[in-house]
Amino acid sequence: MYTTEIIKDKFWILEDAGVKLGTIRKEDSTSNFEVIMRSKGVDYLDLDALTTKYGKAILTPKLVNKIDSVEYGKALDEVNGYPCKHKACNSGMQEKSGKQIPVYTKSDTSKTYYAAGYYGLHFSGVWRNTYCVKLETLDNYEFVGPFKTKTELEAEVLKASKQD
Repeated sequence: MYTTEIIKDKFWILEDAGVKLGTIRKEDSTSNFEVIMRSKGVDYLDLDALTTKYGKAILTPKLVNKIDSVEYGKALDEVNGYPCKHKACNSGMQEKSGKQIPVYTKSDTSKTYYAAGYYGLHFSGVWRNTYCVKLETLDNYEFVGPFKTKTELEAEVLKASKQD
């Protein structure tokens, strides 16, 4: 187990092999720590009890060289040939509006699915270019896609805009 420090000397995410197990928060008024573990509740521990339970280096953040996502148009991974801006887990295909959509989650335990590839979304009377949107977004808006390249997307959005 190790921590990722979120707020210096105040708040840490407790992880094991990249899986979030809980949080550790230092209480302001005391030198006690609030430890919230998934499905195990809350513990209030002083520093000695915390280091006894989790090890002396528990509050020393592990330097993890990880990339969670990349900017628009850059691919970190792919799902069925469609680029995605996150490391894809739980990938597959799902039908939306009669189209097969490549889907994935950002971690093995996540329940939030993303649609790999490029999409044009129609909202507020305008077509917008998007990349790797949350899957639920495709339920809420008219869309074109998926596309494997920005060029394909831009051509279809231009065509859809002229039909409006």
